[in-house]
Amino acid sequence: MGIELSEMMKYSALISLAVIVAIPLTGLLIHLFVTGLIRNLLSLIDPSGKLFLFVANTLTFPGVCYHELSHALFALITGAKVKKIVLYHKEGNHLGYVEIVPRGPLPLKWMQMSFSACAPVITGLIGECTILWAFIMLELPIWAAVLLGFFFFCLLIHMEMSGADIKGYLKGIPFFFLLFFLLAMAVFQYTAGSIVESASITAAIPLNI
Repeated sequence: MGIELSEMMKYSALISLAVIVAIPLTGLLIHLFVTGLIRNLLSLIDPSGKLFLFVANTLTFPGVCYHELSHALFALITGAKVKKIVLYHKEGNHLGYVEIVPRGPLPLKWMQMSFSACAPVITGLIGECTILWAFIMLELPIWAAVLLGFFFFCLLIHMEMSGADIKGYLKGIPFFFLLFFLLAMAVFQYTAGSIVESASITAAIPLNI
């Protein structure tokens, strides 16, 4: 019983490719549909776009902090130097930004840029799932439910990936593929081992007829 090695490798490769595509696709879809929908709705009230910038930056400031700190965290974890973290400034259309300096050999620099670029999508999904879990599993008072709903909206609108983020992400795709491939192989190996162990235990149990 169990899964053949060739099948493990095939499915692990497919899962890795799916995850690699899903990460930037999630960020892009949020940018196009969620942020785009909010922009279009608010433009009906304020065609100048100032109301949208207020909502996207100032009103949802917790999401700005979460987004930029996610960039910085993943950069640090992968060995890059975080040169500057700015959470609030009034220049341009964005409140915050992070400046990182990749370090090490060129492949390692690509990995640092890639992980940092996709960080808001990954941490955003973790945060959103945590909030949904709290809504489902906990009996929240009204004030806590409203506050969590607000944070959910803040995270959602700032889970996007910019064009620069996607370009940085593409440089580290080989490392992402290898990482997810090894993780998938480890899961398959553990699952196959558990199945074989369960089957052995079942076979060893005598049947009393």
